[in-house]
Amino acid sequence: MDIVELEKGFSETEEKIKKLAAECGNDVEIIRGGAISDTIHFIGDTRKITEKSGYVKELAGVSRIWNVSAPYKNIARVAAGKAGEVVHRQDRIVEVKGLDGLVRKIGNGKHIFIVGPDSPQTMEQTLTIAKQAKALGEKYGILDRMIIRGGAFKPRTRPTDWRGLGWEGIKMLDKVREETGLPYVTEVMDHTMAEEVAKHADMIQIGTRNAQDFELLEAVGKTMKPVILKRGFGNEAEEWFSAAEYIANQGNLNIVLCERGVKTLFIKEGYCRNTPDFNVITHAKKKTILPTIFDPSHVAGDDKIVMQNLLGCLPFKADGSITETLHEESFRKEQMCDAAQALVMSVYEKAIQAILAYEQNISPFVAEMDAYFTNRSKA
Repeated sequence: MDIVELEKGFSETEEKIKKLAAECGNDVEIIRGGAISDTIHFIGDTRKITEKSGYVKELAGVSRIWNVSAPYKNIARVAAGKAGEVVHRQDRIVEVKGLDGLVRKIGNGKHIFIVGPDSPQTMEQTLTIAKQAKALGEKYGILDRMIIRGGAFKPRTRPTDWRGLGWEGIKMLDKVREETGLPYVTEVMDHTMAEEVAKHADMIQIGTRNAQDFELLEAVGKTMKPVILKRGFGNEAEEWFSAAEYIANQGNLNIVLCERGVKTLFIKEGYCRNTPDFNVITHAKKKTILPTIFDPSHVAGDDKIVMQNLLGCLPFKADGSITETLHEESFRKEQMCDAAQALVMSVYEKAIQAILAYEQNISPFVAEMDAYFTNRSKA
């Protein structure tokens, strides 16, 4: 038992279901429907509450109980009743609030721009990029779609590589937020640090190398902060979704999936860093309720093809992108991590222009195409 459909007007039953959920270790999320009924979604490990399905079914006003067959029950798109009837669950919108009073809504049909340094190295670098991002947000009327990124803690392939400023980097990001009002996302690498980082960051990222660190996934889930979960570079889609379920099982559905390319046999010639899997964006939005974004930087490894990769995700309906940037070209030689793939902010502005033009001029045609296939499947 994962979802209960409850007729409106049965507030006493709703309270009984909430109480039962708490006793079984579950949170609930209630989707207020139209004039007839609401749906109650159980969040967390639902095995205990499933044992009480007989009791729930007999409560006044309960019209149907829905079960999710996918192993990632909390985030699955499709649920089914006993007679095989199917319900498609609503998209999840993940909200990230800024000190500027604006709420960034990821998954509401508008591209979210997550941008900033690979890692904060200096205050000037980090603050300048944030100010540039804010100015672009104001210029194009998308300030409520701008989020700053920056990895204070860096997982690196080689132990001798620079691994970020750590807590000093977090302090920089805190100051940048105070000055610009923009929220920021930063990576957590260790489950013992999740709670402390969550006291600072507006959003937490789990990187590709830690995508199946299950203790970390659970620890980040418990913080209840919005989370970006990057796909492991060798993970199949279901492994990715199951990793997200570890977070959701802690009662946290504020999860944003992020495709960042996978390793293949064909990337050794220097033309890309990882192979972008655009199809998995569409697949993730079909199989789960979670918003899905794209990382054009790590698939490219070269700033000359970051733009093409970024624009390539648009027809697949990515809910946003997370892009590494420089405040000025002269800093490239000083950047200590992933300098080759960082876009200068003046070039990134062109990406913003292109994405907004796409939303206005091309998205309507894509919607018509989608409607055709949807109607065909119903025929």
